Amino acid sequence: MNQQNLINGCIAVEEAAASLYGTFMDLFPGEKAFWQQLHSDELEHASMLSNSTYFEAIDLLPSQDMLPSVEQIESALGFTRKRNEFIKSNPVTFEEALRTAHRLEESMAEMFANELLANLLADNFESLSRKLFQAEKIHIDKIEDMMIKRGFLQMS
Repeated sequence: MNQQNLINGCIAVEEAAASLYGTFMDLFPGEKAFWQQLHSDELEHASMLSNSTYFEAIDLLPSQDMLPSVEQIESALGFTRKRNEFIKSNPVTFEEALRTAHRLEESMAEMFANELLANLLADNFESLSRKLFQAEKIHIDKIEDMMIKRGFLQMS
């Protein structure tokens, strides 16, 4: 898979995640701010990746062993789209919504998109490492914090 296809695949994953979080905003109005923040972040990520393709701002692709395969990108997209369609016609609990979001955020395609964003934003290797760690963890941490707050996840 060439660089442009990888980036386009990651953009599609970011947009699909935003759509899913938009659905959750509608389903859980009491937690709209939580889902809105995730939704906005995903749209911002997609926009940044889109802009970078035009300006060729991504100089550093992650190492080959970190690149997602076509199958991993398609799997993340398929999971997100199927889950979004299912949720629109079937009731889900807040816990199920959080678990869905957590699974999506831990997908290889989402991690790779975060790595691309970190490369885009990094000034040097130290900055890249720090931003990469932060980018990969921020949504997972938000979702896990909400799961703990609601009693759906316990820390051991």
